[in-house]
Amino acid sequence: MVIAAMPLGSVSAEDMLPLPEKITCAIANKQAFQQPDRLHLTGWIGSRIDANSKNRLAKINPDRLLMSYQNRPGCQSYDGEHIGKWLHAATLAWINNGDPVLRKKMDQVATGLVKWQLEDGYLGTYNLDGKPWARWTEWDVWTHKYNLIGLISYVRHTGNKELLPACQKMGDLLCKIFGDEPGKLDINASSAHVGMASGSVLEPMVQLYRLTGEKRYLDFAKYVLRAWEQPNGPKIVSVLLEQKRVDKVGNAKAYEMLSCIIGIIEMYRTTGDPKLLQVCLNAWQDIVSKRLYFTGSTSAAEYFHDDFDLSNTNKVAETCVTVSWFQLNMHLLQLTGEARFAEQLENTVFNHLFAAQLPTGTGWAVFTVMEGKKVYYNSNSTPDVTCCLSSGPRAVALIPSIAASVDADGVVVNLYDAGTAKLTLRDGKIVDLTTETIYPSDGRIVITVDTASETSFAFKVRIPTWCRESLMKVNGKPVKVEKGKDGYAAIKRSWVKGDKVELNFKLEPRIITGERSNVGKIAIMYGPLALAADEATLGKEGMPIGAISIGKPDLASLAIKSEPAPEKVKTWPNALVFHCNVIANEKPQEIRLMTFADAGSFDERYKIWLPLSRNVLADGTESRSRKGDGTGSIIDENETTFANTSDGTWPKEDWFAVTLKEAKTITRVVFMHGKTLNVGGWFDTTGGKPRIQIQTQTTESKNVEVFSKFLATGK
Repeated sequence: MVIAAMPLGSVSAEDMLPLPEKITCAIANKQAFQQPDRLHLTGWIGSRIDANSKNRLAKINPDRLLMSYQNRPGCQSYDGEHIGKWLHAATLAWINNGDPVLRKKMDQVATGLVKWQLEDGYLGTYNLDGKPWARWTEWDVWTHKYNLIGLISYVRHTGNKELLPACQKMGDLLCKIFGDEPGKLDINASSAHVGMASGSVLEPMVQLYRLTGEKRYLDFAKYVLRAWEQPNGPKIVSVLLEQKRVDKVGNAKAYEMLSCIIGIIEMYRTTGDPKLLQVCLNAWQDIVSKRLYFTGSTSAAEYFHDDFDLSNTNKVAETCVTVSWFQLNMHLLQLTGEARFAEQLENTVFNHLFAAQLPTGTGWAVFTVMEGKKVYYNSNSTPDVTCCLSSGPRAVALIPSIAASVDADGVVVNLYDAGTAKLTLRDGKIVDLTTETIYPSDGRIVITVDTASETSFAFKVRIPTWCRESLMKVNGKPVKVEKGKDGYAAIKRSWVKGDKVELNFKLEPRIITGERSNVGKIAIMYGPLALAADEATLGKEGMPIGAISIGKPDLASLAIKSEPAPEKVKTWPNALVFHCNVIANEKPQEIRLMTFADAGSFDERYKIWLPLSRNVLADGTESRSRKGDGTGSIIDENETTFANTSDGTWPKEDWFAVTLKEAKTITRVVFMHGKTLNVGGWFDTTGGKPRIQIQTQTTESKNVEVFSKFLATGK
């Protein structure tokens, strides 16, 4: 066990074990959290992990991370968070790959950060002109939270205890400043989002308690839970226990709330209070059943909304939220050992997480819409300080920790990718696994077991819920295994070196029928992969995404089949595209769909939800009440080519109109959010939903009486 600081190069990442915690958790993990060096993935997941480390984490300029500490108050109110997020992700990546360049930057950043800590323990960027009263507003506690997360991770995994006092000085300062005793500040009043930004410091303060054994940090954590239930607090625990709805917590801000819930999980793990686990499970269930995109993320425009209110275009699934959702499922998987959380992890990884990450690893999208274009920020661009560009790498760096694990019965496989794993069973015996597969491009997975001697244990595998047909073999012989209460299929036997477990999951397309705002549309999945139409692979030069419709929404008519991706869109050696029959400009057309993870990576427009029929307004002539200063369209299904009526005045009412050459049957009208300008959005619905007027007879009159039908819709 490494328990002291060591010079760079004297010990490899593979030799490192985390510093032991002084406080034993009241609740033990049912699935052990693996050191990232124990798993090395080399398939599609592995390629994204590698790109994340080499092309983002290792490329970061330490001076950029330290800038706002060296020049307080820095370039933005939340700029202090980036260094802690980077240090957390970089530490995990270094453990996994042992990159000496990355380790050198970690040491430089960690020691450089601590140099800017003030004598009283303050390590934020809000010390304006040396005036202490300027602290503890907006994102100041939030910054300390991420500094604690980053430094605690660095200290534990490098053994450099010389930086632990800096963590304790931060913790002691927070204990001194905030509390419900006379003379202390109210943590709810110290930040936006009903105190949830500050309250999320719960997570690292509980970790600091376990690492040091100092009870005052646990007392602070208990204070945070009490503060949440005060009249000005977000009521996280009480609302999730009673109403069981995340959209009713605080102001429903998703990222900050999930960050607090992760802190609640750490508190449950530490104290064993069962109601805290129930809080987390209630939040999880509410999101899964009512607020989750089928692509594995949640929230729109950064907030939780009403039941099933999931916009396709309005700032879909902030990447910070995707990362927090990943972490929530990771913790619940560890604590409960239930496969349903691993199901969510696979869905998130292969779809919304990888969709947010540029395949090269250099950039991340802040939002990843279901249709439109992705906007990536990267290490070399000026806006490299987005919270999401710093958050995304953390989830990717965490993947090796949960891809495979152990429980009381034996080995557990959660994610399928080529690579190796070195796992230690509860009795101390070592089991090495070597996986050969090109999953998810193919459903065949062969895992070779290597043990020093004959060893009895259960080999648990996750049969995906989307899989209708699966086959399992051991050493070439089929075995029939039923799922256990934990959701895994377990093969219980004595294992010897060279035993092979073969899994065959039938990969096939399936149709998801759109509901609510997606009525009249379908989405297509292939195995675990969400597919999208992308203008980069539509097959016909210059064909716009809006020209496509489905026609018959049945698999036989669509004739979906996989084929190797052409070089221009191949992001890893076994990447696929998917043949699909559609209707384009009212004629049959063959196109190629691609994975949502890759769609939008080539600076083209894409769409996941595909309409059954073409927009009847597409050939119409547009008009509006005033010319405005925009020249775009309102009927091309492109949210970037918007029109407006803004001319500096504020009339009582504005209108847009579309005139058709001939009568058409209109069954529903859908509004798609376009661009929000400084003068407002497409429609101001604060006073009610927009009116729809349909003219049902030809006339030259402008009298509104000829509009004989009025509809109202909010979508």
